[in-house]
Amino acid sequence: MWTQDQAIAYEAALEAINDVIAGYSEQIALEHGCVAPNAARIAWLEMRTDQASATGHALNVVDDENVRQTLLEYSAIVRARDGAG
Repeated sequence: MWTQDQAIAYEAALEAINDVIAGYSEQIALEHGCVAPNAARIAWLEMRTDQASATGHALNVVDDENVRQTLLEYSAIVRARDGAG
């Protein structure tokens, strides 16, 4: 069993991961739309997308520290991306 706070933190972490994946997917699409797409950048973005997806699949609602760290890390990526735009 898990607590409501654990469930909320877990869902927030998954939401942050999905937001990061969406951002990377958008960047991949933009890169593919270029006259000369940067294959290395696309490969890096795809690798990061795969890593984020694997992180989400491995996340466990009762692993408080991992959920907390994941939320911090992926929220920071989202904030950095949104601040750069």
